[in-house]
Amino acid sequence: MRAIRMSAEGEIEYTEAELLAEGIGCGAFDPGAAALVLQHIHAERGWTDHEEVRRDTSNPRDEAESAREADEHCHLGDEVRLFVEGHGLYDIRCMDDEWLRIWVGAGDLVVVPARRYHRFVASKAAALRYLQPFGGRHLLMQLYRVSDDRTRAF
Repeated sequence: MRAIRMSAEGEIEYTEAELLAEGIGCGAFDPGAAALVLQHIHAERGWTDHEEVRRDTSNPRDEAESAREADEHCHLGDEVRLFVEGHGLYDIRCMDDEWLRIWVGAGDLVVVPARRYHRFVASKAAALRYLQPFGGRHLLMQLYRVSDDRTRAF
């Protein structure tokens, strides 16, 4: 996983500790042991639900869902994803509203804090699969910012 802060002064590499200071959780795991990591997250957070998401940009329905995730939005609860296959990138707002960009791939875990604006773009080069545990589906409802040149992905 690689992370940079995109500021007016340029791109600044970010460490895992700096991400954590921004409230963004991240880590690495063995994709073959994703079920064990998922079990740990459920126990730690008191959650019981999760979904397995598969995306293939050659599928029009998946492409439409990916387009929705590329618009800046937040959720009422933490967004936790365990990437099992493929890769993509997160843009997550810092506490001062600048962007952090995080490249993720198989074996990466990301936690976007509740009410933190972000967007996610899946790579078009490969299929994507991730596990997403949650404490209630209503907490994952996407709440969008008004889209303009500053908030639109790419």
